[in-house]
Amino acid sequence: MFNIVLIKYSVLLRKLFLSLQTEKLIWMDALTDFIIPIIGLKLGEHSYQFKVDRQFFKEFDNTDLQEGCLQVDLILKKRSNHMELMFRAKGNVNCLCDRCGSDLKLPLDHQEMRIVKFSQEDFYNTDDVLVIGLEDHEINVSHIVYETIFLGLPIRKFHDQETNGQICDEEVMKKLKEYQKKEAKKGVDDRWSALKNLL
Repeated sequence: MFNIVLIKYSVLLRKLFLSLQTEKLIWMDALTDFIIPIIGLKLGEHSYQFKVDRQFFKEFDNTDLQEGCLQVDLILKKRSNHMELMFRAKGNVNCLCDRCGSDLKLPLDHQEMRIVKFSQEDFYNTDDVLVIGLEDHEINVSHIVYETIFLGLPIRKFHDQETNGQICDEEVMKKLKEYQKKEAKKGVDDRWSALKNLL
């Protein structure tokens, strides 16, 4: 009896170990595509394309962005002392509507530019300028791609027939209107009305 339990336990541990290794390989593959070798890269313009999907978004801790299907085009212009990176993200991002809370497929087309400088001295990175050492042989642009997508999202994300061809959940909107009417009937709290007299 004890041997059977021990065998089942070892089989379970092997499965767990294999699944963890598979997950680790998937994680490594999800972001290794965004590593660009810069040693030996000739001066001039270079083009790169990246596919962004659910696996990419899993690597970043943000509940607003968890799924999407985008293509990110990167034009890298290498100069003698810096690089100019122009990102363009185009596709759809799945998020929640700020009005009704239901799923929203939001179209996105956004561009961002970053400058990468080479330096031996320690400098702080800014929003638009990244500083890397002269001995660095590659650059991982996954965070910049994520920022490009995130900055391309509108502040308020909602269903709109004109802009994204979608409409809010009718039941939720009906209940929201009922709640707003109920709150309007309550009127202003007398405690707050006394403060108006102070002005």
